[in-house]
Amino acid sequence: MRGAFLRYPVPYRITSHFNTRRFHPILKLWRAHEGIDYGAPAGAPVEATASGIVTWAGFMGAYGRLVELRHPGELRTRYAHLSSIAPDVRPGARVEQGQIIGRVGSSGLATGPHLHYEFLQNGRHRDPLKVELPGAPSIDAARQAEFLRDRDEVLPLLYGIPISDPPVSLASGAARAAARGRSN
Repeated sequence: MRGAFLRYPVPYRITSHFNTRRFHPILKLWRAHEGIDYGAPAGAPVEATASGIVTWAGFMGAYGRLVELRHPGELRTRYAHLSSIAPDVRPGARVEQGQIIGRVGSSGLATGPHLHYEFLQNGRHRDPLKVELPGAPSIDAARQAEFLRDRDEVLPLLYGIPISDPPVSLASGAARAAARGRSN
């Protein structure tokens, strides 16, 4: 079962961490970096880290092409410097966790293709790697009871499957050679 939020919107390495005082590579001045940058190839898919409602999908100054999502509990996520935004991602639309919302790019104030990802809680930027992510909602009592009944029916069937042969073990090359009566 998945949590309410995925920790990462793309499976690429972090090139710049959340930092309250960072030297900006283009502006050549010290200022806060209120998100995480993921170095990724141009055009790589970007996934929504949680289900939510699109509050912004378009160009926004230094962010370039940006998607902002609103999630329950006064949480928002932002995905910036996109090369493109998925056609079905527009203000007011609902997106699901894991849905591709755009593609990595270098729009706005960017030195090269990467994803800039922000996490906001009650309007304040938080480090996406350190923030305590909310859990997924628990299932209701009726569904939990149904699951337990199904589990109790299936487990005896699984335990009743005979295992006829012992498991196969893999030996090293030296052990195989010794078993054949010679050495390496």
